Amino acid sequence: MRFRIVLLLALFVGLSASSVDAQTRVLTGTVTDAITGEPVAGAEVTVPNTTIRAFVNQDGTFTLGVPTGSVQILIRRIGYKRYLLTVPPGQNNIQAQLERDVLQLEEVVVTGVATGVSRQNLANAVGTVSGDDVQEVTSQSVEHALAGKVAGVDIQQNSGAPGGGVQVRLRGTTSINATAQPLWVVDGVLMSDVAIPSNQNAVTASTGGNNPSLTQDGQVNRIADLNPEDIESIEVLKGASASAIYGSKASNGVIIVRTKRGRAGPPRFNVSQRFGFFDLSNRLGSRTFEDAAEVDAVLGAGTAAAVGFTPGVSFDHEEQLAGRNALSSETAFNISGGDEDTQYFLSGLWQDDAGIMENTGFAKQSLRINLDQTVGTRIRGSLSTNILHTLAQRGLQNNDNAGVSPYMVFPFTANIVDLSQRADGTYPTNPFERSNPVQTLGLMQNDEDVWRFTSSGRVEFSVVQTANSDFRLIGLAGADFFRQQNELFFPPELQFEDDDGFPGTSLLGDSDNLSLNVNGSAVYTYNTGSTAFTTSAGVQYETRDLNIARVTSRGLTAGQPNIDAGTNVAVNEDRQRVEDFGFYLQEEVLTLNDRLLLTAGFRADQSSANADDTELHFYPKLAGSYRIPVGGTIDDIKFRAAYGESGNQPLFGQKFTPLDATFNVEGIPGIVVPPSTIFANVGSPDLKPERQREIEGGVDASFYGGRATFEFTVYQKTISDLLLTRRLAPSSGFANEIFNAGELRTRGVEVSLGLVPAQSADFNWVFRTNFFLSRSKVTDLPVPAFIPSSSGFGIGLGTIRIEEGKSPTQFIGNTGFDANGAPIVATVGDVNPDFKWSFTNDVTFGNINLYFLFDWQKGSDALNLTQLLYDIGSLTGDFETAGAERRANGPLVGAGDTRIYVQDLSFLKMREITLSWRLPQRSLSNFWSALRSVRLFAQARNLITVADYPGLDPEVSNFGNQPTGRNIDVAPFPPSRSFWFGIDLGF
Repeated sequence: MRFRIVLLLALFVGLSASSVDAQTRVLTGTVTDAITGEPVAGAEVTVPNTTIRAFVNQDGTFTLGVPTGSVQILIRRIGYKRYLLTVPPGQNNIQAQLERDVLQLEEVVVTGVATGVSRQNLANAVGTVSGDDVQEVTSQSVEHALAGKVAGVDIQQNSGAPGGGVQVRLRGTTSINATAQPLWVVDGVLMSDVAIPSNQNAVTASTGGNNPSLTQDGQVNRIADLNPEDIESIEVLKGASASAIYGSKASNGVIIVRTKRGRAGPPRFNVSQRFGFFDLSNRLGSRTFEDAAEVDAVLGAGTAAAVGFTPGVSFDHEEQLAGRNALSSETAFNISGGDEDTQYFLSGLWQDDAGIMENTGFAKQSLRINLDQTVGTRIRGSLSTNILHTLAQRGLQNNDNAGVSPYMVFPFTANIVDLSQRADGTYPTNPFERSNPVQTLGLMQNDEDVWRFTSSGRVEFSVVQTANSDFRLIGLAGADFFRQQNELFFPPELQFEDDDGFPGTSLLGDSDNLSLNVNGSAVYTYNTGSTAFTTSAGVQYETRDLNIARVTSRGLTAGQPNIDAGTNVAVNEDRQRVEDFGFYLQEEVLTLNDRLLLTAGFRADQSSANADDTELHFYPKLAGSYRIPVGGTIDDIKFRAAYGESGNQPLFGQKFTPLDATFNVEGIPGIVVPPSTIFANVGSPDLKPERQREIEGGVDASFYGGRATFEFTVYQKTISDLLLTRRLAPSSGFANEIFNAGELRTRGVEVSLGLVPAQSADFNWVFRTNFFLSRSKVTDLPVPAFIPSSSGFGIGLGTIRIEEGKSPTQFIGNTGFDANGAPIVATVGDVNPDFKWSFTNDVTFGNINLYFLFDWQKGSDALNLTQLLYDIGSLTGDFETAGAERRANGPLVGAGDTRIYVQDLSFLKMREITLSWRLPQRSLSNFWSALRSVRLFAQARNLITVADYPGLDPEVSNFGNQPTGRNIDVAPFPPSRSFWFGIDLGF
């Protein structure tokens, strides 16, 4: 602690303040759009390396007090290229025309905790997405809106259930047993993206098989709480050199989100109203029977008469279950404005998405207030606050061993029976000794109710201001708190509820998470005129507290949903607390007429998650770029290279020896090491973070005056000190030890191209495409090959296996039998796709705009156990032509060939499409002078899917955020597409 205090004091020792030159000249000017000639309101006008600034008014004018003599003026506005000019002595008025920066060439990209650099000089491949791109089409969560928009970012939806459940992977596989999701930073707050299971396993008994993990509950990851309408920009730090500044939590990459802020000027009010609906986008179908003889031959003698089979009559169970098209709506508004000293932004959201099944949906309410305040010429502060409420009604989905999840029932329930609700409100009994999923979804409750509060405060104090130097102290504090309550109720009248002798089940989960981070930074900039030096240093302290309590109540008295009404009650609680401390130092040099950028730095971390919570782990970074002017059609070419290291902390509790309080010692309650070898694990005495070392290189080019851009990146990252488990001798008293060893390598290629084929006042066309691929290999494994948890259902059905010299995402399984009758085990597929390629077009003709995004995935395999179940039940739609042969040669009831159900997931999706019409400005002025803009639009998400995959969705993955154990298809929530119509108004 003494070391931390000394370091903090050293960083915040003030230097002697010196004033900028006396402001004796008043400079006025006009800023307009270079194409339309319209005012560029809200643009910032500054004198570089000082705090002198002003904002452009609604009419395009500004007034700025500047020093006497020659002075540089910089004009910037998001979406436009920066405008830099030198104003000689005696000139008091300027005219500036800003060119649009549709390809984001000159945006400032994060290079440190408190520093940034223009994209044209960036030495790393950092993906950026504007708020407009995020908000092109209505989405339930931010992750959905990112899909296909950044090279190297793989977005996969785990379930079609409302409310999210999305995996985000940056640059392929980065771990085997540690966390898989990137670090999210929103306005300086280190946001929790934890996914907490609902405990539906108490009903489905899914963990009773080969996957003893609650990840099968189809949980929501909490970044889904964030309001996409609030986002100004997103930066994706994919490589270790870019993310090294976040140290031991950055191995999976860092996603930095900036929310919208106010700009000087009169109040501006925007409101958006959307209405739409969700529609079942795919069905598996079911076998159709021609006559009673066929029914009896397949399902047993007398079945046709027993169920009242009528030839030519069948029932679409999937439509009965998921054919709802209820009205969904979304209302969003924001107000912003202020003066040169104070700016404000206030926003609100009311979202209500109706699910395709009864008692499913997703609702979100959000209120945000962002304030920025300048005090004098040296102090600037900002405050960001956000209150969020979400309610996800999830229904019942995914794997189960109790026969209650809908797609575990349908494979054994022929479509010759009607499962829909009767006119009197009752539901028919499923005669096939299964539950009635229409009844289950109609009467059950699975609600995930979350209240969340996030806030950050930032203060920047300019200690020294001179013509060529600036020294700033920056303090930031962030807080993220949420409370998640899961309420699940299965009333006694459900068909399956009396199977365990305790009719009626009520489940209550109460979880809360508090994350706090405090940052202190010092930034010194010195500009010689030809070279700019930026030195930054800082410290960060963070705590994360997660508490999860679950109550399972069975045998409900009189069917009451209260947990205290049960006759069989079980309680479970989990508490986690992690403390992290780190400091960093970084130097950036921009020289040779802003063409050469050199960056070096390091981060040092210590964490209570490590075995030694006082040991410092260092993560260095080094990067450089050089832009070469070419001329002609090629503006310039930039060569870049970067090296960096980052880490992935051990999971909470891996360093501890677990204790069990359920045993008595001579009649006295005691805490002992569990005798079961399943749980008797011990952490290594030197357990530490996994370490990632990455080197990347690339070439960027700009053409035709910035109307075309090209980015090419190759990278290799090596992850060492993997968190692994090894068997211990029984005499040790433990079954396994978690330790650091082994090595994993991932290589990849990323290509991005941006084009502006046409740009005029009447016609604009912007085209973007992103291509990427990655390949991973386990290069060193000091333990025998093993199967990670939640990675499949054993070799017989197919599973992920970690094996030296092989891909960490390979599927293995039986491919037949040898001459002695022993199964032949081999690689049968791989989760990792061959490549992903997206195409975006944004075309504006007059006041009409058409935007659409296609996403193409080639390769990637899934274990399609849903089809296997249908084949076992003889009810696959193609059973007579292909299903019977699959079953005869496949696992469980056939010849044992796993390859039959490990299937290709290649697809082409139209993820987003919008057609909009903006009313002419002249018409608005004649109608109401206060009306600034009106836009009418129609939108759709996931409108088209082209795939040969016979499952419900080629992006299926039942087991949540897993480093390797993905692409398991077993009874998922069916996918949907959404349609939206609405209006945007600006005042």
